[in-house]
Amino acid sequence: MTDEYSTSGEFLDILSRDAWTALREPVALALRGLDPVAGPLLDLGAGGGRGTLLLAELAPSAALVAVEPSLVQRAVLLARLADEPTLAQRVSVIAQRAETVDLPDAVGGVLAMNMIGHLSAVDRRRLWRRLADRMAPEVPLVVNLQPPARAEAVPDADFAAVRIGSCTYEGGGRAEPAGADAVVWHMRYGVRDQQGDLVRDVTAAYRWHVLDEETLLAEVAAVGLAAQACGMGVYRVARTVG
Repeated sequence: MTDEYSTSGEFLDILSRDAWTALREPVALALRGLDPVAGPLLDLGAGGGRGTLLLAELAPSAALVAVEPSLVQRAVLLARLADEPTLAQRVSVIAQRAETVDLPDAVGGVLAMNMIGHLSAVDRRRLWRRLADRMAPEVPLVVNLQPPARAEAVPDADFAAVRIGSCTYEGGGRAEPAGADAVVWHMRYGVRDQQGDLVRDVTAAYRWHVLDEETLLAEVAAVGLAAQACGMGVYRVARTVG
């Protein structure tokens, strides 16, 4: 299992802090209808666990399963859980990919944030089917779409910067087309000292399968689900009653 974040993983969780702060409200809205009685709550591509913590907060009695293939990201997640005894009892961490992990017979809710582009179109459609077969009516599947929506170039830009102690951690990148339905992201990360001088720099590249709203709606409809936009690229997907 290749770890796409083996070089950049130390930066990802801290640089996503502000983004998760902004996403909290639309994600919480999209997660309405969580049903811990129906089955465990899944966090697919859990990363360092910011979404896992939100699931645990919204459903304080639920059992959770956090699926994360990256060793570096799992280390952050497990450290978070180990410091919270109640979470350590409720959350199981699985070192698998979302498209191949064994799923429970039924789920009470699914979170799939910042990860769907790692799946090819074939694997993505298979995942929708596997999840739909395990979701009772109104149980939410929450997913977000990230730009670009098409396989096109994205110019280089700075994404985030976080100050920790005397150092500033920063990240940015650019994308270039890689076939009809994917781009390759060329990411750069750096650490600056108190004077603003770059003292470390790290680069990484990964393939990302693009997905637009129209395609998402069509794919989930094909397995009996409907998607509703909740803001900031976040969608609530569910099997409607009736």
